[in-house]
Amino acid sequence: MITWLQNFFLKHNKWLFGGLLIVIIVTFVLTIGPQSFFGSSGRPQREAMNYYGYDLSSEADQRSMVMAAEISSIFHPELQVQREQLMDYAYLRVAALGLARQLGIPNPSQEALREYVETFRIFQDPQSGDFSAESYRSIMDAMQANDRYPRESIGRVMREDYRIAQVREALGGPSFALPFEMRKEYLDQQTEFTVTLAHFDYQSYEPDISPSREDLEQFFRENPSRYEIPETLSVTALVFRQDAYLDDVPEPDEADLESTFVANRSTYEEARESSESESEDGEASDLTLDDVREEVLADWRREEARRIAARQSEQFSVRLWQEEIARDSEAFDALLEEFEADTLSVPPYSRNQPPTVAGLSPQLFNSMWIYRGDSNRYFSDIAQTDEGAALLVADDFSEARMPEFEEVRDDVEADYRQSEKRRLFAEEGARLRETIQERLESRSFQEIAASHGLELEELDPFTGENVPQELRQSQVWSQARFLSEGSVSPMVMQDQRGTFAYVADREVPEIEADSEGFNEFIARREEARNDAMGWARLREITDQSLNSLLGTSRIQ
Repeated sequence: MITWLQNFFLKHNKWLFGGLLIVIIVTFVLTIGPQSFFGSSGRPQREAMNYYGYDLSSEADQRSMVMAAEISSIFHPELQVQREQLMDYAYLRVAALGLARQLGIPNPSQEALREYVETFRIFQDPQSGDFSAESYRSIMDAMQANDRYPRESIGRVMREDYRIAQVREALGGPSFALPFEMRKEYLDQQTEFTVTLAHFDYQSYEPDISPSREDLEQFFRENPSRYEIPETLSVTALVFRQDAYLDDVPEPDEADLESTFVANRSTYEEARESSESESEDGEASDLTLDDVREEVLADWRREEARRIAARQSEQFSVRLWQEEIARDSEAFDALLEEFEADTLSVPPYSRNQPPTVAGLSPQLFNSMWIYRGDSNRYFSDIAQTDEGAALLVADDFSEARMPEFEEVRDDVEADYRQSEKRRLFAEEGARLRETIQERLESRSFQEIAASHGLELEELDPFTGENVPQELRQSQVWSQARFLSEGSVSPMVMQDQRGTFAYVADREVPEIEADSEGFNEFIARREEARNDAMGWARLREITDQSLNSLLGTSRIQ
């Protein structure tokens, strides 16, 4: 039956059969294109990832989020937001702004915004702690002069940060601390210390260390990672220098020289002697191209030769690819001679420990490890240099290996002696502390320390709130702050010396529960606790939102 219908249409209704064929073809073409004629897309649409009004699948939205976070981090250096943390900070800000909308927190009035901005630490005078209009103007002028930060974006971020602060305050809520905890914190701050430091020099300490072969071999076995010889790469640098192509530079047009002169005018003016740059009447004359034509011509020729050198390096690399030239072949040597590239031998180097070669960047050497093991690629990408361009070609590769003991015996012995010296130094420090502590009943700390050759350092009395910066940053204070009067801290090793702290005096003040200072301290601590709690809860909300949207947590 079907065959009979086909024959019937072909013999008696060819126009109908042809029309049906055309309709089928047109419909097929229109429906498989990038955009269907009937409205459906030919490819799946990008799925939006809505995060408090921002589409996380949109690069434009992500850039906007990060830019706002970057501006905010400048205004709030106390948050210590690092470059690699900007995206996480951006997530926090966007979540907080979304909560602000839900809570109905409006944009601040001009007066409220002014009062808020005056609390920024970055605008405060370091001496008085008050708002400094001069600091505000200088910082704002510097930011607005940077094309990276549009003026409207700066103002918008300030208003957003105001609303975010309101959200943090709402999330923070009331905090609670036991009265004895607050009292202890306040006493720690107000306690006055009188501390003397004694330093035990590590460099001058020379114990008798005579290791046997058995000692060294055991140390070698226990520390194999110290002596493993890493994989190394040997390369040759091919340097395309501008000097080799100076003869290939064509004659310049006057416009070429004029543009070079304009671009480097300040350099030429500085190089001119004052006597040559002044007219006979003593007034400075304007420098013209004719005054420094030879210098300009030389600079233009060098720059053109540098461009030619860069192009030659590209052509050299392309020829290696296209002609499949082997590293150790006559064709490679002939190509090297044709392009007039200088060869520079480079000592073998290990991964991420590139050699220091003048004019060549460490990144160029590190990039060669990308092609490690690729038999079809023995040369690096091209790197631009001040004199032209350069690339590397691999010569040899050595696998990592564990050496025999005798190969590294000298290194093992040096490491053993250093390790033993540190161990004996720590033991000697422990003995010294016991000796000093025992003799304090009959002699002063200064006398005992001096008799053992220790260097003394007297510190002015200070409170727990105003510990000297160099002491606060060291581990000595963490050892000494809780010692009772007349005690010596354990020795702390730092800066090539061991340090003891002697607490000569420790005065704990009497405080009244209703004193002004204590009440101010409590108010500051509560504010800090509330702020920390607000940030913590905001991080939880942000983390939950991202986990729900992305299936993973981002905030650390």
